Amino acid sequence: MSKDPIKEYLKDPDRRAKAFLALSAAMVLTTILIVIGTIVFILLALGII
Repeated sequence: MSKDPIKEYLKDPDRRAKAFLALSAAMVLTTILIVIGTIVFILLALGII
């Protein structure tokens, strides 16, 4: 049975911190893109754009 590569990667605290920062940045970017898309959709629906 092989070991879980994610657990092996996250054993190192430095790698764990880098993964946390990358995941946090991805969540922030996703939120920003959803907000921009919602605003553009509302403006299109109202006929402003």
